[in-house]
Amino acid sequence: MEYKPKSLRRRRGTNKWECVLVHKDPFTGEDVSSYHTLEAKTRKQAEQARFDLILKMELEGSSVSTDMTVAQFMEQFLKYKVSSKTIEPSTIRGYNIDNRRLCKYIGSEKVYEVTVITVDDLMARMIADGYSPRSVTKSFMLLKQGFNYAIATDKLKKNPCNFCKPPKRTKTPINALSREERSRMLDLARQAQPNAIAVAIEIMLTTGMRRGEVCALRWSDFDEAKRTITVSHSFGNGEGGFYLKEPKSGRTRTIPLTEHTFNLLKGMLENVKWMCGKLKISVGNMYILGTLETESRPYNPTQLTKDFSAFCKMNGFDCTLHDLRHTFATFMIAEGADIITVSNYLGHANPSMTLDIYADVDPEAKSRAVKYIEGAFDDADSVLRRDIKRRQAEIEESKQESNKQAASGISANSIPFTIEELEAMLATLKEAS
Repeated sequence: MEYKPKSLRRRRGTNKWECVLVHKDPFTGEDVSSYHTLEAKTRKQAEQARFDLILKMELEGSSVSTDMTVAQFMEQFLKYKVSSKTIEPSTIRGYNIDNRRLCKYIGSEKVYEVTVITVDDLMARMIADGYSPRSVTKSFMLLKQGFNYAIATDKLKKNPCNFCKPPKRTKTPINALSREERSRMLDLARQAQPNAIAVAIEIMLTTGMRRGEVCALRWSDFDEAKRTITVSHSFGNGEGGFYLKEPKSGRTRTIPLTEHTFNLLKGMLENVKWMCGKLKISVGNMYILGTLETESRPYNPTQLTKDFSAFCKMNGFDCTLHDLRHTFATFMIAEGADIITVSNYLGHANPSMTLDIYADVDPEAKSRAVKYIEGAFDDADSVLRRDIKRRQAEIEESKQESNKQAASGISANSIPFTIEELEAMLATLKEAS
């Protein structure tokens, strides 16, 4: 920030001087005057004091001198993000939620007054009010991103968020259905098919799709010849409601279908074609879970969530719709599928994301992995076992040597009687008997 002197006037009868400095407001581009009081005996000393003041103001301080509040600044920043068209409307919607949460605490603070203590206090108050570490971190990261933008555009000198650490996020345990619960849910869903909620449950349990991806499926995504389904679109949730967009990872993926899911979709397609023939309308590009009309309307993702919650409440399941995706991934890993394959099924940006989420979903995996470690690093016997065997062999060999020495040590001189005397003793024994 560059400050320029505008005027310097001595107060009559005192050693105090009134100094006026001018700088450009970085947010509006207008000239802003700031008023300061200096102490000096002569004008030359006052001019030197003014120079020192300008130098100090330009070198220190974490932000520019402006009356703009955090709420006003963040509103401008979010408008810039929208106009840049670099992020999804669903992301903007999330930013607006995070910003409202943020401004509830420091929205009225002046930008130049935000310090490290301000940011730390903000996060502490949010935690005390019951916000989760995840929510606090999201608001903190948005503020940090906004201040970094201000620095890049010469609106700020320092970002106090760079010297703060958000609360540690606790990893939420994966809530996957057990094999019994998964089978029971599938059985109940199949009894209700071709009801939309029932079909959605089977597709999510057997493909791992997200809620928005299932609702965005069209019949053109179903390949009857290859027995696959392609995830080419999804529904995002913006400020104006749901809108069609690319999948979350930004690329399409094709998923092989299980026998039952394939036959289900095949039968549904045949029925749709028959109904369209009766109604004399074209199948066109209708949604699989949508309405049967020329301008097919999709199954609303919010309604899908509500219907699934009701389904779970009626049938005694304790899970969310997204837990079906977790269940799919958990069973694939437990059955031995490699992480890259699971990542491709789920549509993650990279396998490391899959590994980070599902690293501990199979508690018996570590026990099973011991055999690979033994095969790679251990001989048939451990060092300790080999040492015990060697010592046992040495002891046995020592015993045998002692027996040999004992047997070989007997001689005629070592026996206290002769052969004749032995024969006489034997004869006497025979007569006595």
